[in-house]
Amino acid sequence: MIPRLYDCDGGQVLVDGVDVKDYSLVNLRDGIGMVLQKNTLFSGTIAENLRWGDEQADDETVRRMAEYAQADKFVSSFKDGYETMLDQGGNNVSGGQKQRLCIARALLKQPKILILDDSTSAVDTATEAMIRRAFREELPGSTKIIIAQRITSVMESDMIVVMNDGRITGIGTHEQLLESNVEYREIYESQIGGNS
Repeated sequence: MIPRLYDCDGGQVLVDGVDVKDYSLVNLRDGIGMVLQKNTLFSGTIAENLRWGDEQADDETVRRMAEYAQADKFVSSFKDGYETMLDQGGNNVSGGQKQRLCIARALLKQPKILILDDSTSAVDTATEAMIRRAFREELPGSTKIIIAQRITSVMESDMIVVMNDGRITGIGTHEQLLESNVEYREIYESQIGGNS
């Protein structure tokens, strides 16, 4: 609803206190980056796919954002590197590689709002931690909305909203929710509580 792929049935969606319906679609969508669990890559080279984030990006910037997204290492291992041709849908790379390429594309866009919908589900937790650091360092002024089932994806967030069956069951920081929200605490304990 933020980029107006759908409009809400009731109430309002506000960005900087302004109803999203009052922005032009071009201006609204130019300021938003989205990385979804099921990512979209197109037929063409890896570099062309990444430049959907910023058509004017030079080769060094493309490579740097791929490094931040933990994609440069595997891209560089391909015989043609960034000129490697991707099949339609990116079917010739793995799910985790697709996610990292789409994250690099989002970093290139430098959006004001970045929506991450389970966007690191196919990468290991160490890689995810490096990607989260890149979001902090490369997009410090951006609002990041992270939808995740993996608790490590959200633990450092300023605000966490716990949802169950479309209903909000808790809002707070990681520490606040550990103390006050049974559901959040159970998720934490089931995923990492015994390892901390």
